[in-house]
Amino acid sequence: MKKQRPVNLDLTTIKMHPAANASILHRISGVIMVFAIGILLFTLSTSLSSAEGFAQIQGYLDSFFFTFIIFGCLSALTFHILAGVRHLLMDLGHFEELASGNASAKLIMVIWLAVSAVIGVWLW
Repeated sequence: MKKQRPVNLDLTTIKMHPAANASILHRISGVIMVFAIGILLFTLSTSLSSAEGFAQIQGYLDSFFFTFIIFGCLSALTFHILAGVRHLLMDLGHFEELASGNASAKLIMVIWLAVSAVIGVWLW
């Protein structure tokens, strides 16, 4: 028996709701944080090793590329914390309905963008 089901392989036509986007971004931010640990440990180790190492890290922070990397790490950490708190609240029985789940996802995205803007202004 062969089932004839419609198959939609065009991912650009699929409209995901905000809760799904928040879930995907939460996973992506977790992966980014795994790589960020190495970068942050390197900068911490180098800056604490000697005065020259501290000056070296300060020199890195003067470059746009390294500052952008630090911005990405802090932005991912911010989103991951916000989405994690949202998931903990969902585990407690809040925001489980579709409407409230989408509203909480939109809220954390707005807060994340605002905090990321503040981080960007602070770094640059």
